[in-house]
This record gives sequence, C-alpha cells and structure tokens, in this order.
Amino acid sequence: MEVLTLFLIFAFGISFGAFVNVLIYRIPRNLSIFLPNSFCPECKTPLKWRDKIPLCSYILNHAKCRYCSAKIPPFYLLSELFGGILAVFCYVYFFATISALTLFFLVLLFYTLSVIDTHFLAIPDSLNFLTLAFALTFAFSYYDEILIPCIVCLSFIGFATLLRLFVSFLAKKETLGEGDLLLFGTIGCALGAFYGALAIFLAALYALFFILLMRVFLGRKNPIIPFVPFLFLGFLSAFVWQIV
Repeated sequence: MEVLTLFLIFAFGISFGAFVNVLIYRIPRNLSIFLPNSFCPECKTPLKWRDKIPLCSYILNHAKCRYCSAKIPPFYLLSELFGGILAVFCYVYFFATISALTLFFLVLLFYTLSVIDTHFLAIPDSLNFLTLAFALTFAFSYYDEILIPCIVCLSFIGFATLLRLFVSFLAKKETLGEGDLLLFGTIGCALGAFYGALAIFLAALYALFFILLMRVFLGRKNPIIPFVPFLFLGFLSAFVWQIV
C-alpha cells in the first residue's frame, strides 16, 4: 500500500512538473496558461494526449517533436522529474499535511522563477507574489506563528532594498532586480531569520563562484547573470541544512 501511495504521490508531482513547463513558456510571452491546447513551439501543431504524458512522452519520442522532429529542451524532462521527486520528499518528510502541500508548491514555483529568469533575465510579478503567498502559508502552518514570519519577511525585503541601493551606487549600475526583493522576503519567512540569511549568503557565494568561472574560462569580465537561480540553490541548500 505504501508503494502505491508513493507512486501516486510521484504521479501527482510529475503532473505539476509538466504544468510548470507550461508556465515557463507561456507566462513570459503573455499567453493564456489554459488556452489554446498545448502545441509544439516550433511547428505550432496541437499536441495529442499521447504527446503530453509526463516523462513517458519525452522518452518515447526521443526528446523530439513527433510532428516536426524539433528537439525538446532537456529542462522539460527535468521539470517533470523534479516535480515527482519533490512531491515524494514533501510527503515523506511532512506526511499528508498543509505544510507538505504548501512547501511543494513553494519550491516548484521558486524553480519556475529560476528557469524563467535564466531565459529572460526577468521574472513575472504574478508568480513572484504567488510564491511569497505560499511561503507565508507554509510558515504559518509549519512554525505555528503568524506575526514572526511576517516580521522576518518584511525585514528581509527591507534589507534587500538597502543592499540594492548600496551595491548599485558602488557599481554604478543596477544589480538586484525588483523581483529579487520579494524573493528575499520569501526566503526569510519560509526559512526563518538565521537560515534565511544563510540561504542568501550561500546564493551570493554560488553567484560569485559562477562569475569567476565565466571570467577564467570564457574571458567575460562583466557578465550579466540571473540571480534568481542562485537564490533558489541557496534556498535549497539552507533548507536541507535546516532539516538534517
């Protein structure tokens, strides 16, 4: 019975992982997430049900569109797989609780923002606010507190705002985007003050290491990089550190 339960949880996760791919493609392009039916981005052919089975369709079609043979990016498969693994983790660690469900959607939306920022160097406000809402809901259910997560959230947003002004002044260019400020609050209220600060510190280290690699191996002196993926990695690192 437990194996069947985990299979159903995994199926639930990969289904929402597949939906994440819809969000990643459509929201930055101002397209409806419901209509029209899913289609190939290259040939625009509407997809049939057998083309939309999470994990299976990607593998059986050899990572190509069945109609025009255009290559399907690997992150489509990774999104679905990540959703399945995340759902199983949330269920095993938090069981069937509100905390498990809200954490699942929080992390999945954070991942969505990371991929969008990687491709477009910008994140949609709608998903950003929704991610913050799930972070607050998770904090209320997991920590049994209402006031403290809100205070930490606002404190982190305020700190990010001051940091943005200070670093932008020194660098004489925009450093943190406005969307990043809300994500600071998301991280703070979901992880608490200490682990939230740790997550942001780790994110900065990851970004610095990446910039150094680009300078050494690619010769790019002032690369423009998305910061949300590093915030996401910092968030995951600090969260695992917190629960281990």
